[in-house]
Amino acid sequence: MSTVSDDFPALFSLIGNYLHQDMDIEFDTVPQALAGYSRVTEPDKKHQLLDEMETFLGRYHNDLEGEFSRRYWFDFTPDIIGQTVSEFFQMLKTILDD
Repeated sequence: MSTVSDDFPALFSLIGNYLHQDMDIEFDTVPQALAGYSRVTEPDKKHQLLDEMETFLGRYHNDLEGEFSRRYWFDFTPDIIGQTVSEFFQMLKTILDD
């Protein structure tokens, strides 16, 4: 999945397991895949993911798109659905909060 040693395990797991290259076999859209993740994920894992997103935004604020792409390009980058990393994280947060 990622060639970078990953210090964001919940984000890595979400992308690798739900937004991978064959996502379209299981889900029609990225929001549907995220909702599928949200339905089956325990609250503590959702909180971990939210914390990781905040850490990612803070740590890489000067190069969000570049860092996200370096880590997850093989499976998913938000630009393929017309979003920035910040917009993608906000959409994900909204779906997790529902």
